[in-house]
Amino acid sequence: MAGQAAEQSALQAQEVLHSLYQAVILVAPEDTIQSVFAHTESIFEQSKESLLGSSVSVLRGVGHAVTDLIERSRSEHTPLNSYDVSCLPPIGDVELMDLHAHPYGNDGSVLLTVQPRRITAFLEKKDQMDAAARSVSGLASMLAHEIKNPLSGIRGAAQLMGRALDEKNTQLPQLICKEVDRIKSLVDELETFSNPAEQSLNAVNIHEVLDHVLNLVAAGFGAKAVIRPQFDPSLPLVSGNFDRLIQVFLNLAKNAVEAAGPEADLIITTAYRHGIWLKAANGKRMRLPIEVSIRDNGPGIPEDLKSHLFDPFVSGKTGGTGLGLALVARFVSEMDGTVTCDNHPNGGAIFKVQLMLHEDISA
Repeated sequence: MAGQAAEQSALQAQEVLHSLYQAVILVAPEDTIQSVFAHTESIFEQSKESLLGSSVSVLRGVGHAVTDLIERSRSEHTPLNSYDVSCLPPIGDVELMDLHAHPYGNDGSVLLTVQPRRITAFLEKKDQMDAAARSVSGLASMLAHEIKNPLSGIRGAAQLMGRALDEKNTQLPQLICKEVDRIKSLVDELETFSNPAEQSLNAVNIHEVLDHVLNLVAAGFGAKAVIRPQFDPSLPLVSGNFDRLIQVFLNLAKNAVEAAGPEADLIITTAYRHGIWLKAANGKRMRLPIEVSIRDNGPGIPEDLKSHLFDPFVSGKTGGTGLGLALVARFVSEMDGTVTCDNHPNGGAIFKVQLMLHEDISA
């Protein structure tokens, strides 16, 4: 009975492995492929017979990256991950892969899993962001013109009322003036979209931007928040506008702190990500390898808001104007970058901004 139970358990384990849509590969100590499971053959479009006994370097598109990751995992005796690895050449519509290496046993074997990622979903988010930026521009142009002029007349009338009343009855005119000023401030924000000032793109140290932003956060709305920067100091210069980048990350940080509430805990990460390529308006392919992510410990993004979060006047916060993230989308798009959002598997929301290298622009 015990033997039958063990055999049945082994069969179930095999079924589970083969049901996963990822490649699962057992790599021997000498970096040869010992066993393949799940969808390894279909993902790499290589037969099991051609893979078994071969070096892991033969894996299509990512052999070089796999070899390095396995060597480090084995030598450090720890699981390692490598995300957004460029698949060169692409296998069908798979341009990116996530790699996971985990030491297996005590003989130096490593269990490798490979998750293919299609660029389509990323491009769809980029298109949504650009569309949001365009819609903001058109809407703002109309509203700024139609609203701003009557506001000055309303405020002037309220001031005249206040002068004609005694001190005890000036509360209402003052309230009118206060609300008019609030609306004017909102319209001024809209004009930022409809009449953006020409901004040149320069070489920018992204960490100088983030250091400035974090100082502002700590001195203002995030004074009680826990801020945990996890920066890669070796990152090259990005192509962007220093002031606009400050506004982008200040808005994202403010959004994160407000979403998380009094116990706000933010993790801000910078990293170099391989494999993010987009096609510019002129048809030229451009890479966006510099990633800045801001993760909070809030409730996350409601599913019904995910695809509209960068649209104007869409907000998950009570009393929110929905302009902060739309402004982020506009500025990042103007710098030929992209911004995306999602819920983190461990809770909270995570926003990722991808930016171009200055050396790619100047080359």
